Amino acid sequence: MKCSWMEIDCMKYIDGEMNERDRADFEMHLEGCAKCREILQDFQELKSLTGRIKMRDPTDEFWDGYWRSLYRRIERKTGWLFIVLGAAMLVTYGAYRAVQSFGTITFEKVAIAVFLIGVVILLISVIRERIHQHKTDPYKKVKR
Repeated sequence: MKCSWMEIDCMKYIDGEMNERDRADFEMHLEGCAKCREILQDFQELKSLTGRIKMRDPTDEFWDGYWRSLYRRIERKTGWLFIVLGAAMLVTYGAYRAVQSFGTITFEKVAIAVFLIGVVILLISVIRERIHQHKTDPYKKVKR
């Protein structure tokens, strides 16, 4: 057995996934190789440590809060994207119009609409979040 296969074979050995012949060869190799015995001991300690880790499943409350938060972040990023895009379009168009004569181009209407859509999305997002916070605030009846 080669030492280069030791890491793969260590886990097979520890997990009991080796057949009798491979297991005998592995143990024979371990008798003559101190480095591989050390590697095996490290893997056994690692398995012991990871075996003690207890994973808790997230609660439904956690997932509800996670999805609300994710939705708000996406909503706000979309709103800001529309505002920035609309503002960039307006600035570009303003520069274009400064160079050209004042004509009947509808690009300005599109730019203004994109900008206003972004503002409306952000406004709705903030209002919706404030309403939600007001409904769930445990201290809303406390007077200062």
